Amino acid sequence: MGALPITLLPPVALSGSGPATPASLPSNFGSLLGQAISGLQQGQFNANETIQQAMVGNVSVTQAMVAMTKAQSQLDIATAVQNQAISAYQSIMNMPLS
Repeated sequence: MGALPITLLPPVALSGSGPATPASLPSNFGSLLGQAISGLQQGQFNANETIQQAMVGNVSVTQAMVAMTKAQSQLDIATAVQNQAISAYQSIMNMPLS
């Protein structure tokens, strides 16, 4: 059996607007982190709005559940990234200095 070629996937924008172009990517980590946090906040806000609309009957319960699940997934990813960052920081701080 032959080896399969490895292909790279295009980068994905944090805002969910599709593939990112190099010009649309932030130039530093602080900007990237700020965009990610803004996207997380917007997702939580959208989920809350959709749930409120479902309570008054303007939106189906299915749409509210999808919005809530999407917001929960975003929060889970943010928590995992936070935990990895803390772990990396702790590893660096525990390195010997000589």
